[in-house]
Amino acid sequence: MDKLNNSVSGRILSVLPSPIDREVEVWVVNSVKVAMIKRLDLLLEGEGRLNARKLFLTPEFTISGLKKRVEEQAPEIKTLFFRELVSACEEVEKRLSSV
Repeated sequence: MDKLNNSVSGRILSVLPSPIDREVEVWVVNSVKVAMIKRLDLLLEGEGRLNARKLFLTPEFTISGLKKRVEEQAPEIKTLFFRELVSACEEVEKRLSSV
């Protein structure tokens, strides 16, 4: 999974100048947070929803930081997290290629 994370995010961030790549990474992280909360809201009830929100509604704006947080606090949703991460990175690639 680390190779996937590094290859997808690295591929996007390698073609951008420094100030822009930070903004793109923040956009990807925030997109993943929103997508995960929406998806987990459909799957979980009560306390599970609250825990998901506590996990993702944090001032974390790097892919590596969010990945570490998920791996440490909720390894059972790691696959779902990486699926959303890849989806967000593909969306960025699509938007950047159309510019």
